[in-house]
Amino acid sequence: MDEAGALWLPSPNYFPDRAGHTPRWIIVHGTAGFSSAEEVGRYFQQADVSTHYTIGRDGVIVQSVREHDGAWGNGGITAGHDPWWTCDINPNNVTISIEHVKPHRDNSDELTQLQKEASFLLIQHICERHQIPTRKANASGGITGHRSMDPVMRGFCPGPYPWDELFAFLNASS
Repeated sequence: MDEAGALWLPSPNYFPDRAGHTPRWIIVHGTAGFSSAEEVGRYFQQADVSTHYTIGRDGVIVQSVREHDGAWGNGGITAGHDPWWTCDINPNNVTISIEHVKPHRDNSDELTQLQKEASFLLIQHICERHQIPTRKANASGGITGHRSMDPVMRGFCPGPYPWDELFAFLNASS
């Protein structure tokens, strides 16, 4: 596993070795259902989808795909996407995806305190491991939500996320 303390529930759904690409962005997701990170991890073992990590409401982190591989979590790029996404490269091969358990189907749940703390630390560690910029995403990399690449189908993803607190935490830690 890549993140110390994460529970390993491997998914068979990944792109080996990222087709030679390196991760430049972290994509924040909301699960739009489910009650625990372990439940999502088991789902990723059966369904044709996956993300690298899932963070439960209790702060538990499940890893389903190794960071050197691309997860099947982002789907396609749709109209209205942020300008740096291109259909020439599978976005899964240049991103690390983190799900946050949100029981409501519309992703309207706020993160719990434990979930927020686990998310901030995980993002910090991933940025350090891969030299991903610790700021809002742009063409050079960074951190953004799923809606950045798929505003048509995933405009509600990740739902509420404490972006300002995240960037303040990352800036204070660097």
